[in-house]
Amino acid sequence: MLKNDSLDNFLKQNSEIDLSVKTVTSDKVYSILSKAIFRGELKPGQRLVESKLAKLMKVSRTPIREAIIELEQKGLVVSSPPKGVRVAPLPTKEALNEFYDISSVLRGLAVRKAIDNNYITKMEIRQLEEIITESELFLKEGSLRNIANLNIRFHNIIEECSRSKELINIIDNLYKKSRERFSEIISKADRQKKSIEEHKKIVKAIIEKDAILAENLMREHIINGKESLIKEFELRESSS
Repeated sequence: MLKNDSLDNFLKQNSEIDLSVKTVTSDKVYSILSKAIFRGELKPGQRLVESKLAKLMKVSRTPIREAIIELEQKGLVVSSPPKGVRVAPLPTKEALNEFYDISSVLRGLAVRKAIDNNYITKMEIRQLEEIITESELFLKEGSLRNIANLNIRFHNIIEECSRSKELINIIDNLYKKSRERFSEIISKADRQKKSIEEHKKIVKAIIEKDAILAENLMREHIINGKESLIKEFELRESSS
């Protein structure tokens, strides 16, 4: 059952969040609940019930329901019959290692196919460059969630340019099992700064049509993200 104290404390610590009836949206509810999950305020296995969340957060059940659907789609919660959902269990470090190692190979393959087959156009390259520019602006503002969202777009553009539906589906399934579950850990400023620089190198290789270099840079990029995640994961385990 959802413990009021844990979420109450989280809301008090984040008093800038406006949950008034006039402004509340499912995005805001999603933001609050996902942060509570990532920061450990809501524990793996903890049950979330729409009616109790709505009462606790003083909003209608509609934005709660919509937020829970998004949380479930992104693997942050799992169904818990007969009613409600539970916070998803954490994958093991071994599972994370496997997810990322496989992902690095598949994402590398995606960028190589996009270049080798001339599927990636000047328009898509321009979009990638714009994402990098926007990411740098958000980094200065400290808006790490926006950077994380731009990062998703960056990789989606490249993967769509592979023109391989099967490859895209496999990558998407791996992503849901690994990175999305820990996006807030990965979205620390120091990692995001390095990630943006890695994106620049990947785009440069794409422009130069160097498929092998782009593939290697992409694989290195994903492994760097994994290593940052595992390091933070271990720190959290040791302090718990």
